[in-house]
Amino acid sequence: MRASMFLGLSALSLCLLFACVEGPGGTEELVLPSYEYFVRDLQPELATACSNPSCHGVQRPLELYAAKLHRKDPSRVHFDEPLTEDELRLNHLRTATFLVGVNHPADSALLTKPLAPEAGGSEHTGGVQYSDIGEPGYRALLRWACLADAFKEECGE
Repeated sequence: MRASMFLGLSALSLCLLFACVEGPGGTEELVLPSYEYFVRDLQPELATACSNPSCHGVQRPLELYAAKLHRKDPSRVHFDEPLTEDELRLNHLRTATFLVGVNHPADSALLTKPLAPEAGGSEHTGGVQYSDIGEPGYRALLRWACLADAFKEECGE
């Protein structure tokens, strides 16, 4: 069991290193929008709207680190200190995985899950985070995704 877990983690690490993910059709290139924008503008939004560890904690599709909520080093959870570079990079990569396999960022679960169904969103166990696409948090998510080269044309960038 330990050997298979080690091999699985090694494969995941290599895949993240080379910016690829396993999709339904096999390995796909990971779309990586701006890291700088993510740290400056998106991480604070995710920490506020999406970082509840019961929803986005360990072994969740969008596991997110946030100060005082969920940390890579569990002994640091209750400390009010900035995320480490490693935690920020993992949040960036994990968030970017939600852009794989879509033609437009607005079609990704990253943007449909937190959006109210009546505004074009989908079912989200964590409830509605954004009531419409004009909310600043939603706009920050979309803007970040549109910074990826793969979406610039679709987003009109």
